[in-house]
Amino acid sequence: MSTIALFGGSGRTGMRLLERLLEDGHDVRLLSRREVEPRERLTVIIGDATDADAITETVQSADIVMSALGTDKQDVLSRFTPLVISAMEAAGITRILTVGTAGILQAHDSDNYRFETRESKRSMTTAAEDHARAYELLDASTLDYTIVCPTQLIEDASVGNIVITADVLGTQNSGPISRDDVAELVIQAWENNSYRRHRVGITTES
Repeated sequence: MSTIALFGGSGRTGMRLLERLLEDGHDVRLLSRREVEPRERLTVIIGDATDADAITETVQSADIVMSALGTDKQDVLSRFTPLVISAMEAAGITRILTVGTAGILQAHDSDNYRFETRESKRSMTTAAEDHARAYELLDASTLDYTIVCPTQLIEDASVGNIVITADVLGTQNSGPISRDDVAELVIQAWENNSYRRHRVGITTES
């Protein structure tokens, strides 16, 4: 079994990752801004994802890093990413898997991100810009990153065929995807050592 440093584990997608990791018998070091109910194999570090000391403590003795951190108007991902890269490099950890957004996949008809083109239906790009900066920082590092990039996230089960592709969205007629399927893809990419240094699109096609 492995020890995973987990960021964003109290969010709706992160909670699914946390449950799956604990069910599979892994040890999880979770960074949280508030107290979390004690669980076997769970170590909680109270702190903020933009605090270097808290990040360093969280990755201590971990084998791998996972993040389901969301973004906000405070550029949290842009601030978190260089700190976690530095902490991982200092600790000798090379593998990180994160949850991003389909907006940062490459557009089909250009070298731009999807959120920069008509391919994306989003009207506000603030969150996608933050995700893009995080991706660029990881891509400039030497870490073995995987960024799982879902389309619209839903709480219920996915409906339709699930399409998973590296770096671009597998279909332009994309539908919503379950948070459970996103968490499952993160776990599979780690266990299979796949999609290293790639963004991974995940969506549904009816």
